[in-house]
Amino acid sequence: MGCKHDHFDEERFEEAETAIAEALFDQLGMPKGDPNFTNTPGRWVNYLLEFMKPFDAGKCLETKFPLEKNGLDSHRPMVVQSHIPYEAICAHHLVPVLGKAHIGYVPGTHAVGLSKLTRLIQGIAHSSPSLQEDVGDKVADALFEHLEAAGVIVVIQAEHGCMACRGVSRAGIITSTSSVRGVFRDVPQAREEFFQLIASRRDL
Repeated sequence: MGCKHDHFDEERFEEAETAIAEALFDQLGMPKGDPNFTNTPGRWVNYLLEFMKPFDAGKCLETKFPLEKNGLDSHRPMVVQSHIPYEAICAHHLVPVLGKAHIGYVPGTHAVGLSKLTRLIQGIAHSSPSLQEDVGDKVADALFEHLEAAGVIVVIQAEHGCMACRGVSRAGIITSTSSVRGVFRDVPQAREEFFQLIASRRDL
């Protein structure tokens, strides 16, 4: 099975595939003759590479749109995007973390296209095995710094495979994290408005 990722060298892929095959079959004793395991090492490498894609948050956010002055110049409408699909793998066990992310920001003088918020979540979550807390912080910092936003909040709610399938072995437990910057940290009403907006969604 070959490498399915342009950002990774084929020779390095084959070396990783061989190393995993040796670990699975020689060290751990999985049956080499079982056809179900024939391409498992290559699939495992491709799976990991799905979450090791280079990503430049600054480049993602470089196209900005100036906002018209509203006469007050001290208040901008809050931008909220909720229930963004969140897929990552945890750095501790390399197993899936699946859930939803919610982003809110209060623009300064510029905004970005709405698709960029989802791309930011996906790009950072797929750039390396990670901790949920770190992904939220990286997304919040990117928006806060590159947009010079007045405030940013990132909430991630996800189920961790490492809790569902090993250790405590309990499925359905949701871990929530929040990363807050600017007015969302300092103004309780801003946080309340954000949580009301993400709670008000109704699926059609």
